[in-house]
Amino acid sequence: MEPFELEGPEPYTTRESILELFEAVDADLQEQKPIEVFVVGYSAIVLARKNNRGSNDVDIIPSRFSRVFSRHGLEVFDEHYFYFPEGYKDRAVEVERKFACLAVKVVDAHDIWFSKLAAYRSKDKVDMIEMIREGVVDPSILDTMFERWNAHWFNGSAELSANYAEVRHCDSPDRHS
Repeated sequence: MEPFELEGPEPYTTRESILELFEAVDADLQEQKPIEVFVVGYSAIVLARKNNRGSNDVDIIPSRFSRVFSRHGLEVFDEHYFYFPEGYKDRAVEVERKFACLAVKVVDAHDIWFSKLAAYRSKDKVDMIEMIREGVVDPSILDTMFERWNAHWFNGSAELSANYAEVRHCDSPDRHS
């Protein structure tokens, strides 16, 4: 009997595998006008060398669309899909590898953390707690950003405040959900 294998792309387990993906995209763009690409989601954490868990996909917010992105399996989003804190583009850092047609920037881990808080799925809660415990994000920076972010996107939602408190103050090492 053949072993069962999942269909779909291989996970991007290293920052190098993500950078190689962008090299292939860049080559296929064939000297088009440069496109600024913001890497979001957990792949941004991997690219920033904050964690080596890997990511099943690479989510991006490009400054303009190209079919090349989807041909390479990149997940393309509009910036309004994510609930990033104001100024996320200013905090993003360009990767050190240079490309002919791409300016690849990594969204800051704190901004990614807030997008996970907005989604608040089980896997996001686990990610947020691990990001705090592993020092990927600084809780004092989260505290500074939270009220303004909540007011901007959610009109000061009490539910989001409760969700924030739940994951922000998780002191028990065995609490993962």
